Amino acid sequence: MNVQFAHSDRQYHKPYSMKQYLVLLKGKYELDYSPIQLRKRQTEFREWVATIKDHYLSDNRLARYGAHIRKRNEVITDGPFLDAKEIIAGFFVLQATDLQQAIDISNTSPLLEYFEFFVRPIID
Repeated sequence: MNVQFAHSDRQYHKPYSMKQYLVLLKGKYELDYSPIQLRKRQTEFREWVATIKDHYLSDNRLARYGAHIRKRNEVITDGPFLDAKEIIAGFFVLQATDLQQAIDISNTSPLLEYFEFFVRPIID
């Protein structure tokens, strides 16, 4: 299907069979960030990614510090003081035919032992 954008003379070919889904990883409890445990989790994740390679697009870890802003000029946290179970530790992006397939794929991840997942469609 070709898509014509209102303010462009270009046409873009866009396959609509797969959609992208962002999976946010939120800590369940205090994680052991020792280098050995971190490598173990990374290895488990990479092995899992190899099994879902047709659906996997990208991932990244996030720093353990940051800001939580609820409304203008109200910073709840601006340093490394978040409770571990409140930390958004990272994310990965999947492609799937629908939300249920993205959930089903996410349910196979070994990282569910350490994190809660929030699976959200990415709007084109």
